[in-house]
Amino acid sequence: MNKKTKIVATIGPSSESEEVLEQLIKNGADLFRFNLKHNNFDWHKKTITKAKEVAKKLNKKIGIIVDFQGPELRVETKNEDDLKIEAGESVFVTDKFIENEKNIKINPSLVIKQIKIGDVVFLDDGDLELKIIGKNGNILEAKAERNYIIKNRKSLNVPTRSFDLPLLANRDMEALARIDELKIDYIALSFVRNKEDVVILKKLLHKINPKIGVIAKIENASALKNLEEIISIADGIMVARGDLGIEVPIRELAFWQKTIIDLSRKNNKPVIVATQMLKSMIENHRPTRAEATDVSNAVFDGTDALMLSEETAVGKYPARVVSEMTNIAVFSENNGNIREIKVEPENSTEILVDAAVNIIKNNKKLPIKAVIIFTQSGNTARIFSKYRLNIPIVVITDKRDIAGKLLMSYGVNPYYKKFEENNFKITKKLIDELIGFDFINNGENIIIIHGNNWMESGSTSDISLITV
Repeated sequence: MNKKTKIVATIGPSSESEEVLEQLIKNGADLFRFNLKHNNFDWHKKTITKAKEVAKKLNKKIGIIVDFQGPELRVETKNEDDLKIEAGESVFVTDKFIENEKNIKINPSLVIKQIKIGDVVFLDDGDLELKIIGKNGNILEAKAERNYIIKNRKSLNVPTRSFDLPLLANRDMEALARIDELKIDYIALSFVRNKEDVVILKKLLHKINPKIGVIAKIENASALKNLEEIISIADGIMVARGDLGIEVPIRELAFWQKTIIDLSRKNNKPVIVATQMLKSMIENHRPTRAEATDVSNAVFDGTDALMLSEETAVGKYPARVVSEMTNIAVFSENNGNIREIKVEPENSTEILVDAAVNIIKNNKKLPIKAVIIFTQSGNTARIFSKYRLNIPIVVITDKRDIAGKLLMSYGVNPYYKKFEENNFKITKKLIDELIGFDFINNGENIIIIHGNNWMESGSTSDISLITV
């Protein structure tokens, strides 16, 4: 089953065991996401190590993404216990826990100072609305609109207010100091507001490990205003529909999803569609018809990757939900029309890739079964990926970090390989090695894209069409 759309599975209590991690990989997960807003750093380190060991045992590659909270608001419950509330009941929102009351805490206190009576506070991706009915100093009294169970560390949004929060939360700063211990491919930064947010995190990473990529999560109105500049600087983009669907009118969500995907593809940046894709499978054995349609439409929109959150982190059927998503994605790739974007090559590498794409699209008598790309930076592979062709893209690089990052790009199958010689030559030995990959068979026509100097990044200059 040659799935081209990548699947990101969030790891949590339901999926942390070796047995479940193995099933997730076998069923189609390409990247594992670890949300640093939950659990402690040592749990993440231990589980990431375990996931990599499982992947190695299966002779599979798996990418690792960790989530930073960023300038995002989260609630805390007393002793991290679930808080059960009933419709019409008062809940107190404070910066410190108070005794003998139903109470949730948010920090910093400046947030509470800016919230006014009459504001509506949304919790847990908008599943619960709390209307502020009273205020006494740093104590807000809110009324619940319906019965609900508030869980620790769930999101909080106040769309009518804009808070001047620091880029990184305390938990983020603590994790950043040890981030190199995790051996990850990407950090996903929540609530990116502008280009500068991404630049600041990249500068911090440059001192620790500049090979880690930054994924900008698009989930507020500020990010939409600065969308093009954010995409230009980030290494990847996430359409974070949970918070975005609260911060902007929900009627706009599909429009923004398509817009963000199109802009990301035009800029050769991998893009993830996230949140509530198969949410009913947290409890149920099968997805709803609407959810299956949502996954298909994200593929038709041209996303690189689909993300599962609670479905695999705390859901009852983590392995099955990945299998369902894989089946929907593969069928959609092979039986629908993926949204086309207007591509205007702007440099020599893009012109070369565009020429190769035209050969593949228009050459009916000599069908091309795969494209092989040799790359130092991964840029040529990402350029080719944006065309969303229905053939495998086998990418060979001598940079382990580039191979890991490319796991997020549509259709790309990265391999790490060291080359001894600087001058690139297509030899019989090389062709025999290519046949050893899962995607190429004897007698098939393939295109090889490469540069004359293997060790020089940005030197892509040649297309070769050969029969293996």
